[in-house]
Amino acid sequence: MDCADDPELSVHCEPERRYLACHDPFWPRIDLALLRERLALPEEISETQLALAAQSAVAIAMSEFANWRRALRSRGYQRLSDVSGHAHGLALSVCFLRMVEAGTRRALVSHVREVAASDPFGPKGDSHD
Repeated sequence: MDCADDPELSVHCEPERRYLACHDPFWPRIDLALLRERLALPEEISETQLALAAQSAVAIAMSEFANWRRALRSRGYQRLSDVSGHAHGLALSVCFLRMVEAGTRRALVSHVREVAASDPFGPKGDSHD
């Protein structure tokens, strides 16, 4: 019996969540389905394209927020979520996630432009010759 057959089981059966792999547990996990939803991405953007764009965006955000991480770790915080109960900690977490969203969108738009520019055929598949 699966979740669709039993309403009581459906409470306990959530779709498997995919998170972006990150080697630094300080930063919040990036849920790829939520990221796709927040960016309102079309189905044409594959999971692989999304993951690669998000990985690039996370690397940039981690670099930009490195001083914050260093300061918080020196105060004994192991994860950003440890300070999310405070207004400044929550703001920092939201800023990090929004930067990842913006960077992901920028990477995807850049990729789409590169693919469109390198297409030797017109929009109808006709040669320009």
